[in-house]
Amino acid sequence: MALFDERLAEEIIGLVRQRYLELGDALGERCEQERPGQLNGSSTLQRDLKLLIVIANGEYRRTDEVVRQAEQALTHLIALLLGNALNSPGIIPDSFWKTDIGILVSRVRWWISVDDLITISNAAALAFGENTQANRMRIVRAIDNGLLEWVPDPSVANPQQNKRVLRPQVERLRDQRRLPEE
Repeated sequence: MALFDERLAEEIIGLVRQRYLELGDALGERCEQERPGQLNGSSTLQRDLKLLIVIANGEYRRTDEVVRQAEQALTHLIALLLGNALNSPGIIPDSFWKTDIGILVSRVRWWISVDDLITISNAAALAFGENTQANRMRIVRAIDNGLLEWVPDPSVANPQQNKRVLRPQVERLRDQRRLPEE
């Protein structure tokens, strides 16, 4: 039995549609609204969600092309869910990862980036040359400030130790020297 199904896609589309209507109201524009439950199967969001759900359910073979498509679909979904008019990065609250949508995002991120996800300790050593408490705290502050994305590791129950960050992001911030000091 699949963990995720069409109901989750409908829930996500409902959230995006509600935001669309709120923005239309704020602009004083009338938004065309489909009847709830009536999904346009050809929408980009619907296609993205189908791909993400199949991947999260473990039903897809990993190829470079599918990884690329999944990365684009995941980026699109996160932008729709967290995007704002200023295009500033959205910080995902810890509680998000306990929702069905958060679990879907986490599973897909692991599928896409399994070789690039590293612990906070590894990130501290990579960014600063050694794994010290002060350096780990700098990595945590970078996460809190939205400079680094994190994903929970489903194999680690302790929420203080289950955060993983993307190695390329840590390397980019290290090279730019943008990690917070204190």
